[in-house]
Amino acid sequence: MPEIRSGAEYKAKGWSLGNLTVEQISVGLLDTNCYILMDEDVTEGYIIDPGGQAGRIVQHAESLKLKCLGILCTHGHFDHIGAVGKVAELLEAPVMISKNDAGYLDGSMKRIGIKMSSFIARNPSSIDRVGGGDEVAFGDYRARVLDTPGHTPGSISFLCENNLFCGDLIFKGSVGRTDLKGSSTEDLLESIRREVLSLPDDYRIWPGHGPATTVGKERRSNPYLENL
Repeated sequence: MPEIRSGAEYKAKGWSLGNLTVEQISVGLLDTNCYILMDEDVTEGYIIDPGGQAGRIVQHAESLKLKCLGILCTHGHFDHIGAVGKVAELLEAPVMISKNDAGYLDGSMKRIGIKMSSFIARNPSSIDRVGGGDEVAFGDYRARVLDTPGHTPGSISFLCENNLFCGDLIFKGSVGRTDLKGSSTEDLLESIRREVLSLPDDYRIWPGHGPATTVGKERRSNPYLENL
C-alpha cells in the first residue's frame, strides 16, 4: 500500500469530497491508516489514529498547513495510539477517545502490545472522553461520534458527511479481530449492522488498515456480512 494516499487521488477516481481533504498515511509495522481530515477552505481539521511515526505525521500535517483541533482515536490498541502523545505534544492538540478505551492512554488499562515498547510513545497530557452522539467541528464540517464496540469495548467511529472512519470495525472484504481480550464477535457484528449497513451504499468506509471501500461494496461482497 502506498505510504500516503491523498484526497486528490480519490477525487480522480470519482469520489466527490467537496472541500474536504482526506489524507491516508500508512504508519508503523502493521501499516495502520492514520488519517488527516481537514476543511480545505480554512485548513482546520483533525488527525485520526496516529499509530506510529509521529514526526512523519506531523511533517505531512504541516505541509498541508493543518490547524489541528484535536487527535481522534477510534480505539486503544497500540498500533492506533502509539504516536498519540508525541503528535499531541508537537501540535499542541487535545486527544479524544471513548470512556471505555481511555484506560489505554491514561495508563490504567494494560495495553495489548505493551512489550513492544518502540510502538508506545508517552501518554498525552490530557484526554477528552467522547461517545456516541458527540460531534467535533472543523470549518463547515461536523464529524459525529458513533459507538461501535466489538473490536474493543470502547471502539468508536467518526461519520463526516458520507465518510465513515471506523478503525478496526470493518475492512474491505473483512472485519476486525474479535479474538483479543475484551473483544466480542456479537458486539462487532451488531455495530456493523446498526451503524454501517444502515448507511447508503455510496457512503465511503475508511478503515484502520487496507484500502478504502464503500458500504455498497461490503454489503454485496463481504463474506462476514452475509447474515446481517
